[in-house]
Amino acid sequence: MRKDPSEHDAAKDAPQGQPRGSCTVNIHHHLDLEKGSRRYPEAVPKRKSPHRPLASNSRSKDLLTSIILHPKGPFDLPLSLQAAASFFPAIGPPAVVLRAPVLLPDATIIDIRQSSMRPSLITASASPAIDLNRLRAAAKWLISWDLDLRPFYEQVASHRIMGPVTAALTGLKPLRPATLFEMAAIAITEQQLSLAAAFHIRTRLVKRFGTPLDGLRIFPSPRRIAAARLRELTVCGLSLRKAQYLKGLARATMRGGLEFEALAPHSDQQISRTLMSNRGFGEWSTQYILARGFGRPDILPSGDVGLRRVVGHYFAAGRRLTSTELEHALLPFRPFRGLAAFYLSVHWRLCRAGATLILARPLRSAGVSSKMSTPGAATGAAQTPGATAKRRSS
Repeated sequence: MRKDPSEHDAAKDAPQGQPRGSCTVNIHHHLDLEKGSRRYPEAVPKRKSPHRPLASNSRSKDLLTSIILHPKGPFDLPLSLQAAASFFPAIGPPAVVLRAPVLLPDATIIDIRQSSMRPSLITASASPAIDLNRLRAAAKWLISWDLDLRPFYEQVASHRIMGPVTAALTGLKPLRPATLFEMAAIAITEQQLSLAAAFHIRTRLVKRFGTPLDGLRIFPSPRRIAAARLRELTVCGLSLRKAQYLKGLARATMRGGLEFEALAPHSDQQISRTLMSNRGFGEWSTQYILARGFGRPDILPSGDVGLRRVVGHYFAAGRRLTSTELEHALLPFRPFRGLAAFYLSVHWRLCRAGATLILARPLRSAGVSSKMSTPGAATGAAQTPGATAKRRSS
């Protein structure tokens, strides 16, 4: 099979020093090279080797597969990891490697690291070894490989707010959960809850129902969730209604009534109609899944309270926007409204956590503190907008 000319196999590729990011951040993360998994760190003990095989695995000759990818346009993996971590409780030191335990269909741990910034080179490895095509597809999915940031940067470069924000966060991409089923489960857990509370519920779900893999745990499969009793789900922190939603999602996925992968080629409207025909999914949940799971850069969850606060900080002198005002404020950035909202959210969170963002020029908005937009100025670890705000119900 002919390979994509932008990538090649590499059995022994090591990072050439830590790449320089466009943002210097000194905050804790839920992503860690040696001490944590991508989302569920408390179930993870220290690892003696990042590529130690499963104790029960008998494949001693094929312990590792590795490939190199060339992302489209700029990409900064450490910065993207920092951004992802900023939305959840602080749990460890900064991460420079994305580690994801997955089923492809065999259990494996995928490690993704950036071995070069210019040109951008990404090394992805799997242990135990898996088919190269499966590894390639999984790695591309996790890092949003298909998202080319250059058209977005060109469009917003002259904007008084988005220009400096994107310049400070060059190479930032939204990282994806391992599967669309997991993304849909995330959306259910975050309905009407803070991000921190939903994170802890998912951590308990993974600890109780996830497949163990060499000290890590894979997100529970649809079959495992479908087989669980409602009581088992509610003791993890889910309300009875959310437990019913999650079981319904798992059953629909397992029985073929909801085929996420088959939805990918369809339009936003078609995907929305399909998702909303299932119990537990309303407008907010559908928009969230489209934006973060399916990677649709123009999808804007305008009902998200936290997002309305963040964008209001930059565009309305700190006033929380209405849903209509949010859509109007980001209208100039179509077809990248959702991506613009993501950049504003990350910029806000990293600055409030004590980051030093190097801007090409200061932000010109009555709602933006000069301390947050100039080199060397940190505001301390104050509470971020949306950290305790409830999300939309569905």
